[in-house]
Amino acid sequence: MFAVKKFAPLLALLALSCGKHNLDNSDYLSSVTFFNSSSYSVTIHNESFSGPVLVDKLASGMSYSTTLNPSDNHGIGSVFSVEYWILVANYAECSCGDVWVSGIDPNVQIQRNIEAGNNDPITIPQPKSLELNEVFLKIRNTSDNSFELNLLGATFRQAGNGELTVPSGKVGIYKFESRSGETDIKGYTITQVLKPAYPFPEFTAKNGYIYNFKFDGNSIEIIGEQKIIK
Repeated sequence: MFAVKKFAPLLALLALSCGKHNLDNSDYLSSVTFFNSSSYSVTIHNESFSGPVLVDKLASGMSYSTTLNPSDNHGIGSVFSVEYWILVANYAECSCGDVWVSGIDPNVQIQRNIEAGNNDPITIPQPKSLELNEVFLKIRNTSDNSFELNLLGATFRQAGNGELTVPSGKVGIYKFESRSGETDIKGYTITQVLKPAYPFPEFTAKNGYIYNFKFDGNSIEIIGEQKIIK
């Protein structure tokens, strides 16, 4: 009984000390603030471009702070990979929500040695060369009825939230991805209820471009093309 009473205060002190250590670990982490000095919205990945997302679509001119574990690779430093985003169309223009396209500059991988207890500022630079692997079709519906874009009898979903139907007065947005740098637009048709299908013009689309068309219910007219990155 004497031994238990003698060591009880010591055990209580150790318990409190351990509890405080677990709750306050600020000395073992680092505060990192990312500042987006580019003209794009950015997503910052930890490690590789396919690594965990630290912040998604941080707007130009904005900053974001978080706490991270210190670099544990013998002074080499942590790597942050940056994905740049461009808004292709917004909800007011189309019927499928906001539509974005992303690109990377392989040279924008920021390496920084993160040390425990520090506050590290990291500036996201303007990219020098963005790589885009996507092409977009924008089809304005000036007819009185909604339409759908079809391929081999199946309805092609729009970019954004995947809507199938483009209402009258709205723009249909369609995305195609290619690692070869171009996409053959071939075999597509526009369909409306109780009307024959209209064949869509066939052409080869280049990555990084938006191709604009107009459908009035009787014909499909090409309006022009625009480069996503000016």
